[in-house]
Amino acid sequence: MQPHQSDQTPRYDILVSGSSLAMEGSFLGISTIVMVESAGRRALFDCGHFTTRRLLLAALAQRGLTPADFEMVILSHAHFDHCLNIDLFPQAQVILSQDEWDYIQGPFPDDPATPPYVADILRKTRLELIEGEVELLPGVTAFPTPGHSPGHMSLDLRTAEGPVILAADALKTAREALSGIPDMEIDPLKRAGASLRKVLDRGRFIVPGHFPPLTRHDDGRITWDEIQKATLLLR
Repeated sequence: MQPHQSDQTPRYDILVSGSSLAMEGSFLGISTIVMVESAGRRALFDCGHFTTRRLLLAALAQRGLTPADFEMVILSHAHFDHCLNIDLFPQAQVILSQDEWDYIQGPFPDDPATPPYVADILRKTRLELIEGEVELLPGVTAFPTPGHSPGHMSLDLRTAEGPVILAADALKTAREALSGIPDMEIDPLKRAGASLRKVLDRGRFIVPGHFPPLTRHDDGRITWDEIQKATLLLR
């Protein structure tokens, strides 16, 4: 958990670390899941899917928490690897962008990551739709980062250490950060590149959707300290 100096200063804790591990023709769908706290309130940014369900529950248990301890789940977008554990949080307010909600009423036929039934799942939750930039908790602002999906959004945290961007899939990996070239753009308006640059411009510390945290230095360098780890079990 990041240190904080007042109840009004956001802090965050990465519960599940995202991975960019893929196989030919598929990927493992392990997305970053982050707990955010501010002013005595607790939210979750993305919630993963069945592959990461036990990882998420174990991370909560290690912190003495259960899904009932969250008043809000903020979904960056409606791809399966970011939202399908939402049933664990029946009491939470679920935040999604209006643009993403509009899109998932009829996803593109060639969209490989948005289940056609995801709107039906979210319709059963305490769903709240937002537009534009919205402060969801003190010092925690959701802002649009479309491109990877038409209604994708990221979070801007004004922490004691500096601006932290929880990018989700607006910036998935270090390769995207270094090259400036987004991967897997499901948006005919081609806005992913602009969203990637917005994330880099706003954040000193960036938490990608499928990679360890990045630091953007004053000279423009992008660095990271952690490595991706994956224990492969053959059974």
